[in-house]
Amino acid sequence: MRLSLRQLEAFCAVSMAGGVSAAALRLSRTQSAVSAAIAELEAAVGAQLFERAGRGLRPTDAARRLLPHALEVVERAAELPARATGGADADERLRVGASRTVGPFVMPALLARFAAERPLATIGLSVGNTTELLARLRRFELDLAFVEGEVAAPDLSLAAWTTDTLCLVARAGHPVLAAAGGTRATRPSKAYLLALGQARWAVREPGSGSLETFLRAVTPAIGSPRVGVTTDDPLALQRLVAEGDWLGCVSRRAATDAIEAGVLCELPAPGAAVARALERRLWIVRHPDRYRSAAADRLVALATGPASPPAKAVSGPGAAPRSGPGRRSRR
Repeated sequence: MRLSLRQLEAFCAVSMAGGVSAAALRLSRTQSAVSAAIAELEAAVGAQLFERAGRGLRPTDAARRLLPHALEVVERAAELPARATGGADADERLRVGASRTVGPFVMPALLARFAAERPLATIGLSVGNTTELLARLRRFELDLAFVEGEVAAPDLSLAAWTTDTLCLVARAGHPVLAAAGGTRATRPSKAYLLALGQARWAVREPGSGSLETFLRAVTPAIGSPRVGVTTDDPLALQRLVAEGDWLGCVSRRAATDAIEAGVLCELPAPGAAVARALERRLWIVRHPDRYRSAAADRLVALATGPASPPAKAVSGPGAAPRSGPGRRSRR
């Protein structure tokens, strides 16, 4: 059996792009060259790797088993020049996902620190909700993702990263502020609970970690919130609350400037249990079979280093393996 790096590069590109034409564009090759490389690889491994699906190609079970190992070979090969010279790798690429709160409010400073250390690296930052990012991790489209809220993903590797707090907000002058007056966290007034239960809410979209945390926190206290508008943009949510009569639930990290400027008013949590439930964990998530490049490991180290709370590995099915293709060699 004879395999070549050219064949594996074509295979990985088609797997990620979903078709030969997109893969050819990504690799700066002709479509016929990519198709030939796939045919050669199928002959070498003795298995069909793709089948037609409309206008694209769908990986077979054999392709899905092969992909993490092929990606590891291709990405290790890309690191060879740096290994030989001991310098920074001009071709170092990192594909990072971040949820919609983490992306604009946490990642810029972290990626700036990373770029200062590795100025020749190329970073692709994708921002989406937690559900979307976990799906992309499973398709090996991302090296790692930084997300918020509860992550029910036993097939992925999770590390607790840092914490965030959601807060309830209203526009200045909103009638609910009068009902909130004098409310103590341990004993919210009936009038305040009623006002929150009758209010219309601006919330994040389904699949968002912020929405899941909000619903889990407030439903026991006020019943199912009455949703007036949904959005997948945290800044748009703040503007909706500031300009209308909706109440909102936003990350305090994201809303600090608006609250300090008086554009938004933070409402007291309706009870100590709700206040605790609005505290959430931020996570670093990786696929256990995804090759862990030096660049990805360094970004995690920066995120969890002295400037950030230390990560705590999660045991069980979602924990990172001690060996195998998902573990980078430390030689």
